[in-house]
Amino acid sequence: MLNTPQSQRGMTAIGMAMILALCGFVLIIVVKLFPVYLESFKVNSALQGLTSDSRVEGASDAKVKELILKKLQVDDVDHLTNKDIQIVKQGAKRQVSIDYERRVSMMGNVDAVVAFDNSVEIGN
Repeated sequence: MLNTPQSQRGMTAIGMAMILALCGFVLIIVVKLFPVYLESFKVNSALQGLTSDSRVEGASDAKVKELILKKLQVDDVDHLTNKDIQIVKQGAKRQVSIDYERRVSMMGNVDAVVAFDNSVEIGN
């Protein structure tokens, strides 16, 4: 029986190890970054909820910030503060923005920095 390249099938151990290492690397990235993006969806949901919240009409900027922070606290987003929320008046409307960065330790001394810019327009 000859051992020709046409009769050989399968993957070498080195090839299999490389594929497993690549899959493991991708899995680590997904597991580390998924909570950060889930948190961003919660922040965006809290901002979108302002458009239908009747308590926002005529409320001061401080009250709007308080409402946002309460919604975020319920959703277990606890690292944002009043300083992260900006409210800019544009005529009769207000632009509410939450701009922040999250740093996630990936492995060893390698970090991933993810920047988010969420905003919504409220008012008449």
